Amino acid sequence: MVENIYRKLIIRELKGEVSTEEAQIIDKWIKESPENQKLYNELWSAFQLTSPDVELFIPDKEIAWANISNKISVPLKRRSLIIQLSSIAAAAVIFFLIGFAIRYSTTEKLPSSFLNQYSTVVVPEGQKSMIILPDGSQVWLNSGTVLKYKSSFNSQIREVEITGEGYFEVTKDNSRMFRVNTGNVSVEVYGTAFNIRNYKEDKKLEVTVERGRVGLVKEGNKLTELTKGGQALINEGSDEMLLSNVKVDVVTAWRNNELIFNATPLEELTKYLERWYGVNITIEEKMKKKHNYTFKVKTESLRELLELLKVITPLQYKIDGKNVTIRYSNQG
Repeated sequence: MVENIYRKLIIRELKGEVSTEEAQIIDKWIKESPENQKLYNELWSAFQLTSPDVELFIPDKEIAWANISNKISVPLKRRSLIIQLSSIAAAAVIFFLIGFAIRYSTTEKLPSSFLNQYSTVVVPEGQKSMIILPDGSQVWLNSGTVLKYKSSFNSQIREVEITGEGYFEVTKDNSRMFRVNTGNVSVEVYGTAFNIRNYKEDKKLEVTVERGRVGLVKEGNKLTELTKGGQALINEGSDEMLLSNVKVDVVTAWRNNELIFNATPLEELTKYLERWYGVNITIEEKMKKKHNYTFKVKTESLRELLELLKVITPLQYKIDGKNVTIRYSNQG
């Protein structure tokens, strides 16, 4: 809870919205521990990843930037249109040529041609990332995820598109809805925290709420509302929706570099592992629909995990670069 308060305060500082007293509070907090310094660096990196600037600064903003630079534990250089990715951001951010994300002051008007341009964040398989949107909302992106938003994101409506999995911590703003488009179904909120899982190959949408309230909308019609602990599962091409209450920390464990499985079928398990480790896994046909697994993955390597599966199931595996083959052992 305390860390979340400082996250929001730091984001406000990065946006130039804090008072001198608040900036001093942040400075004191950073000096309290190496972990605080690390969090500040990570938030700065995430903010810069999706908020590149051009050299259009007024003097007080230059002073603010100098103050922020003094708090970062690595040397910084003011960038123009070149994006330098830090170690935290294993994502590629694509700013289209006509629509690079220039940050204007609140008194300046964006040209209409600029408003329809997209910025796209791509997270490769085997990697994860966290970004900060222009309104201060934080988004954690899982492996193999693509997030898109228009340059007009921070105007009348806050809207993004996602394919893959993301955890959203949305900055509250009752005057501007936050909408996540996932294809046929949209998730609409004003300020809350929730997880969306929407990989194309899974052919299903999963929405889980950690706090607050979200609405699921299809073609202008509200399908349902979810509150804390609520989960909706919608299969592709179907109007049927499965509603349930779940342990949110299990669903969102990936955000803390963990995977938790509970009676998960082998076929579904391997999909997670493919994205987690950035590999392709082939299962022997006769192994399918026969094995379920319950365990946790955190720091284990792919080989260590496969060795664990060998203890549970009579199988053997072969790793050939990024290709993994799993089949029954000769004894099975």
